[in-house]
Amino acid sequence: MKIAVTLFLLSSFTMLLVPCAQAQSDKGIVEPTEQPDDSELVFSSLKIDQTNRGTININGYDRHFSVTFPTSYDDGVTYPVVLFFHGCMCGRNVTDETVLRYLDWKPRLEPYREDFITIKVSAFSEKKPAVPQGVDEGGARGMWFWHEAFESERDDFLFVHALLKALQSSSDINIDPENIFGVGHSSGAIFLISFVLGGPSDLTDVSLNDTYAFKAISVTGGSTLRKGIVDFKGNTPSTLPSVLHMQGERDKGLWFNGQETGKTGTNFLEFATPFPPTIIDGLRETAHGLTYSAWDENTPSNPSTLERWAEHLNLEYSGYEEYSQYYVYDFTPVTTAENVLIGMRIKDCGHGFRADQYQSDFFRIFSQQNGDLRAYDSEISRDTAMSFC
Repeated sequence: MKIAVTLFLLSSFTMLLVPCAQAQSDKGIVEPTEQPDDSELVFSSLKIDQTNRGTININGYDRHFSVTFPTSYDDGVTYPVVLFFHGCMCGRNVTDETVLRYLDWKPRLEPYREDFITIKVSAFSEKKPAVPQGVDEGGARGMWFWHEAFESERDDFLFVHALLKALQSSSDINIDPENIFGVGHSSGAIFLISFVLGGPSDLTDVSLNDTYAFKAISVTGGSTLRKGIVDFKGNTPSTLPSVLHMQGERDKGLWFNGQETGKTGTNFLEFATPFPPTIIDGLRETAHGLTYSAWDENTPSNPSTLERWAEHLNLEYSGYEEYSQYYVYDFTPVTTAENVLIGMRIKDCGHGFRADQYQSDFFRIFSQQNGDLRAYDSEISRDTAMSFC
């Protein structure tokens, strides 16, 4: 399977493609220099003070992303980078441009603006047909999920893999390879987890994470594991990220253990879809396979997503703390684990909520504090006036 890794970065205000390599000017604008070979990045204008759209060609189709530099950007310094994976953009009224407009959405970038390079990636691809077809033939426009479990959607894995490798080798975007982070919501959360765990078990056409690894990820609104699919498997890389796992307590698509009332008196069955759920060996049966609970509630014997993360990160559950708007679930090293795992359950929120500051601060404990959790603990272990939902 051939991957064309020539990359075109498009300014939000220009669609001019320049068939040459680039050099960083002292004004923060990339200017032409010499003709590249097929493996080099190709930019049009790449400006410090705006969000720059870009494309990378995968198997003959453009995949889309955007790059925003931090206000402190210095081309002699490497910077941590965070990739954003959106949730499903689905519906009859969702146009191609509606989907791509996500790449210019700036509110999410505010907590990162001073010290992170931010990369927003889109599930959009011209490969998906305009005329509705069966799911196994690509589906249709207007249903922009990240990967499903069929071959026609596997370009998502190739896209992210090739994009990270290409960006990492760029002399114009100075990414710190030791500090790559990811944020995923809903469909984007499921995809991000699947990606860092090696992709589907039958995905053998690309070696994921062979030259880089995510240092940490934060997932919301869809971050439950799926047995044998989004799970720890034979092709899971040995290097795993730290995880900040955040869920709304009233998320109808979420799975706690579903058998008992939660700590705040919430009956999770009231929010179950479908209702009542079918339980097999402690796992919830869904259209996507058997799903682990987000974490254990009153039945610790039930398998859960956080339990699986903890086992493979060499951590163990050490209790929870309650605050006005959320619970914090803590995990401590069994021996000398280097990873961090934190579960946050937001009490009154459903599928969507805002937690950008918590996520960016989580990533900073790695990019600025060498994984020292104490500073971050002071941020989450307190009541807050922040509005989550």
